[in-house]
Amino acid sequence: MAVKKKKNRSATDEDIIVGLDVGTTKICVIVARIKEDNSIDILGIGKAPSFGLHRGIVVNPNKTTESIRAALEEAELNSGVSINSVSVGIAGHYIRCIQSSSIIGINNTDRIIQEEDIARLIEQAKIMKMPSDTTIIDVIPQEYVIDGKDGIFETPVGMFGIKLEAKVNIITGLVSSIDDLSKCVTSCDVDIDDIVLEPIASSYSVLDETEKKVGVGMIDIGGGTSDIAVFKKGVLKYTAGIGIAGNLVTNDIVEALGISESEAERIKREYGYAMVSEILNDEEITVESIKGKIPKRTSKSILARIIQARMQDIFELSAIEIQNSQISKELHAGVVITGGGSLIKGTKELAEDILGMEVNLGIPTGLKGGLIKEVENPIFATGVGLVLHRLKTMNDITKFSEMKKNRKRKSLTISGIFSKIQMWFDEL
Repeated sequence: MAVKKKKNRSATDEDIIVGLDVGTTKICVIVARIKEDNSIDILGIGKAPSFGLHRGIVVNPNKTTESIRAALEEAELNSGVSINSVSVGIAGHYIRCIQSSSIIGINNTDRIIQEEDIARLIEQAKIMKMPSDTTIIDVIPQEYVIDGKDGIFETPVGMFGIKLEAKVNIITGLVSSIDDLSKCVTSCDVDIDDIVLEPIASSYSVLDETEKKVGVGMIDIGGGTSDIAVFKKGVLKYTAGIGIAGNLVTNDIVEALGISESEAERIKREYGYAMVSEILNDEEITVESIKGKIPKRTSKSILARIIQARMQDIFELSAIEIQNSQISKELHAGVVITGGGSLIKGTKELAEDILGMEVNLGIPTGLKGGLIKEVENPIFATGVGLVLHRLKTMNDITKFSEMKKNRKRKSLTISGIFSKIQMWFDEL
């Protein structure tokens, strides 16, 4: 058995964040550095074709590992940084969202709710019966209730209470799928900082806090799966995945026109429309035949009919999932579409027609330096989002540590005051 060699670590490793988006058709790596003002610079990008996955699930670990390694090596070359650890995105139609609740008592002497109490509340929520093949990916608080007072949507740390409750969404996935992906990543000699649900990651790069508060839906159209997420009052209310996405659109073109997959992908990008009615100039296009045969001729409108049929399926199924969130009428910011599949011309218009609400294209934002222009593309939504999510997690950990230190200092100060008072009494 080969021993895993640890890479040499540099003094600035703690300033480096790496997002690893393992998609069905492509692997994307985003390398970023945290600046002194807590913003981030994008240092490098790595991309590689993805092999060994089907609808977000690893079906050939060796091929998947090689694909991930190729993307990591390109990212290291482009950024000049040795990658030691990554935040990994996970998605798939096996992801489930379960509503639950938990309750704890506050046993602090001053009855002030602390970060430790929130952590205990989350752990309490995880105690539930689940199938043996299922594991919890994340627990997302929806609302807090203190001593019967509800409507608390921000963290209640610092508030007074005796009994603390939380309504939560529990995100679950298949143990085997998560383990298979994790093994493929660690086989590339990198550690895993975090495993993040891809719709949550993408939301950090393409949605702002106002949209999440007033209500917004997000559809991330990838290669193997399309992921739906619904936000309201600043938190994730519902998520689901469907097994129809960009590669099925490409496969439909392959079968309908009898051409290679690479040629189908090319004409989809260059001439494809998601709605026939959006074509202003219907012209013939030349399509390369298989094995060098005589080139074929088709038209933009024929290609668009093929694409539109499958894209309709994606948005009709997405509409059902948005309805399942039970707050579809409260999405005042409409729907944001992102991912590589959103780049087909006319996709926004088709989505608006089927969903019956305003639709916008989601492009990664929230960046201030480095290769900003290079990642301003929906295909990098998850990769950039993983970096921004990791930054927030690190900030939360730092804030928690500072709060603990401050409480300890405060406790020592109070202890010192009481000691002095006791000395005064002893002297009387």
